[in-house]
Amino acid sequence: MDEPRELQPGGTTRPPVVAAGVRLPPVWEAYGRYARHATQCWACRDVDQRCELGERLRRDWLDLADRAFDQLKA
Repeated sequence: MDEPRELQPGGTTRPPVVAAGVRLPPVWEAYGRYARHATQCWACRDVDQRCELGERLRRDWLDLADRAFDQLKA
C-alpha cells in the first residue's frame, strides 16, 4: 500500500517551462521568489531558526496579494 510507485511512461518530474518573454503576474512572481527561497534555505526549513530574507520575501508576497485583492474589491 505504501510502496513507491514507478513513474508512468512519459511522466516528468520537471516543472513546466514558461515560454521566453512571458511574464507571470507580480503576485505569482513574488510567490515564486518566496517558495524558491523557502525550499532551498536550511533556516527556512528548520522551525527553530529565523530567516530574515525568507520573512521579507513572504511579507512582500502577502503585501502584493493584499493590494491585488483590494484592487479587485474596488
